[in-house]
Amino acid sequence: MRTSYIHEAATKKKVKMLLATAFLSPHDVAVAVELLGRDATGSIAALFNYFQVEWMPPDRLPMWNVYNVNIRTNNDLEGWHFKMNRLAGKRHLGFYELLQLLIDEQGSTETLIQQVTSGR
Repeated sequence: MRTSYIHEAATKKKVKMLLATAFLSPHDVAVAVELLGRDATGSIAALFNYFQVEWMPPDRLPMWNVYNVNIRTNNDLEGWHFKMNRLAGKRHLGFYELLQLLIDEQGSTETLIQQVTSGR
């Protein structure tokens, strides 16, 4: 299979599309894998069979499916630090100033969560 993956564009595309099913909603994965594996032969058919048996049972699917998963990055953290520094207004806060800043941030976050969950 390695050789066909390296030398055959169609094989490489099938394998990559199989890997991309991790980004589909869980209820769409079975149909997508079925469609992708419909015309597979040889080692690619064996790969699709293995994938369906080992990775698609209902108890395993949530372990690898990343549909709608919010991935936090370093940029998110840097943005939050920038916001907090701007709100602080100075470089070195005392303990109680920092505590008040964090309490205010918690209140803002809880308000945002309420707005999102209520559909605003």
